[in-house]
Amino acid sequence: MPAGLLQHVKNAWENYQANQKNWAEWDYLVLDIETSGLNPKQDSIVSLGWVCIQDGLIELGSARHIVLENAPIDEQVGIHMITEADVQSQGKRQESVLRYLRQLLRNRVLVMHHAPMELGFLKKIWQQESFSNFSLSWLDTLAIERTKANRSQQPIQEGGFRLDNCRERYGLPAYAGHDALTDALATAELLLAQVAYQGPDCRLHDLNQLGGGRTRLSSNQ
Repeated sequence: MPAGLLQHVKNAWENYQANQKNWAEWDYLVLDIETSGLNPKQDSIVSLGWVCIQDGLIELGSARHIVLENAPIDEQVGIHMITEADVQSQGKRQESVLRYLRQLLRNRVLVMHHAPMELGFLKKIWQQESFSNFSLSWLDTLAIERTKANRSQQPIQEGGFRLDNCRERYGLPAYAGHDALTDALATAELLLAQVAYQGPDCRLHDLNQLGGGRTRLSSNQ
């Protein structure tokens, strides 16, 4: 068998084996990004919050909330409870934060609520810092919920896929405030509830079918 074909078969077999693994055999990083607006092309990141999931459990010790230096503070950002004083005293360099996040994302699946916007901002700063190409797998708890609703033909009212509303359908409590770390923890809990709904044999492959994929972060988006 030609070497190229052999490698292709080997990769296909490894992918098949990976798809059969229970979801809890994978590690996850749940990320939330707070921004000055909804458009990655013209708006900026204010803060990031994340927490890891390992062995099917949320690792509270991994939780981080990081404010970026020079983060724009206006009336809208005030909703996220970040002040100019916070930026001055706690602000971190974007490059340093991104290097830290990149290291954590190695061998972890990225989880977000509303992946298109989060990935849009992540790709923007990746390009700004000219980091080398980086491929990752991701899950979107909003997309998972939407697919689940479509399959069950369950009508969802406008706004029903917001994080709080999705959590409410699983009996999860509402959190006061909406800083990046709180929303990351809320998204992690939502993912666990969605997995429990799928049953004990849920695989990462099953979650990908509901709302996941792969993307590449590049300096040339």
